Amino acid sequence: MNSNSGQGVSPKELSKRLNEVKISSERSNKGIKPKRKPLLPAPDLPPQLNPAKAHLYNIRRPRKAHYGFAVTSDVMVDHALRWHQGRFTREDFDRADLSDVEVICVGAAEEHLELNPEDPRLEFPLVQTPDGLRPCIAIYDSHLGSGWTLDAEKERKQIEFIRSELRLPETQEPMWYFSNCR
Repeated sequence: MNSNSGQGVSPKELSKRLNEVKISSERSNKGIKPKRKPLLPAPDLPPQLNPAKAHLYNIRRPRKAHYGFAVTSDVMVDHALRWHQGRFTREDFDRADLSDVEVICVGAAEEHLELNPEDPRLEFPLVQTPDGLRPCIAIYDSHLGSGWTLDAEKERKQIEFIRSELRLPETQEPMWYFSNCR
């Protein structure tokens, strides 16, 4: 299978991607504890980061992590421009103060990415990725285990909705990322 054909990913390509995640995870965790295995980014929350299980690993307060899609600023800007069509242009964003652009982009995401606006669940933190800090559309965070209440079907719908609204590739899966702050 060829990754360009839209039919999936070849075993060689998948192996390469998994190796890149492993390497980037090692890089993003450098200097934390040299003997500790890299924790994030990862598809599953490592038990050391789950507050309910952290005591088993002699960790008093685990680092905060978010589960969702780490995206580029361009993805956020493109999404905002689609929703504010006619009100802003990319040139407006290029000239604007960065904090104003962030407010507009996060506002568009808050308004249009929630499946149930009456019960908001999404967060929009900056997370640490192997490429540096990135905006994240987060469904869960590791410190609010009680908030992990989506059943499998609702979670799948939320993930698919975010993926389609942000025009992310179907192969991009949400992962756990360290929060920029504790």
